[in-house]
Amino acid sequence: MKVSVPATIANFGPGFDVFGLCLEKPRDVIEVELSGEIRVEVKAYSVPEEPEKNIASVSALSLLKILGIESGFKMKIKKGIRPGSGLGSSGASALGGALAMAKLLDIDDRELIIKAALEGERIASGEAHGDNIIPALFGGFTILKSLSPLEVFKMSPKLKLVVVLPDVEISTRRARQVLPKYVPLSDAVRNIALASSLVLALKENDVKGVGQLLDDHLAIPYRKPLIPWFDKVRKAALEGGAYGVSLSGSGPAMFAIGENLKDIGKAMVEAFEEEGD
Repeated sequence: MKVSVPATIANFGPGFDVFGLCLEKPRDVIEVELSGEIRVEVKAYSVPEEPEKNIASVSALSLLKILGIESGFKMKIKKGIRPGSGLGSSGASALGGALAMAKLLDIDDRELIIKAALEGERIASGEAHGDNIIPALFGGFTILKSLSPLEVFKMSPKLKLVVVLPDVEISTRRARQVLPKYVPLSDAVRNIALASSLVLALKENDVKGVGQLLDDHLAIPYRKPLIPWFDKVRKAALEGGAYGVSLSGSGPAMFAIGENLKDIGKAMVEAFEEEGD
């Protein structure tokens, strides 16, 4: 069984751990077949090949454990999404491993597949968060209400954006560790207002409105020490005509929404280059 899993943008502005957007590319391709042994082979980007350390194989093993099935497997991974990019690399591998094994066993239970995939995500970031796994599985723009029981709202807005990825990695685990347990009430209220308005703008296909609602007061302010280039690149994008700019996941990738995406992307790249990235 072979599956192709797309990159995703988690958080998507003010929707920390709730909003997610599925991208067309890049993608991870994962192939699995049952075997008497457990073996993992990885091409492209370098990630662990040890079955107990590889995110995709951990997810596949988790599904087998949940189902009470004892079996080995051979897994081939073509890693198209760069690790530490902020584009859901670990989420894609986690979902790919669980989904390929599920399809091989003729399992269609989404909640079961997600449960197994979350175990792969857990070893990557230290927490079983689903804001990359969910949009990768459902497609479009997703709102994750609950993982157990699984409650997901999906929208399919007509949305084009530009994503710029600098040559630097940020650990998702580290990016989550710097977040506070509590935030000021005023910041929480501002994010609720932004997130609610953004959903309405997406529903109405108001691209400009979506762009203008990408601010965040829950995560990005506390991650600034890890992303010192953020303000400079954001300013360059806005001056280049972007309606709005934000961080993709925990970064370092950033994305912008606007009309002249090529020009906006060029301005962002130039700003990154000035920072030496």
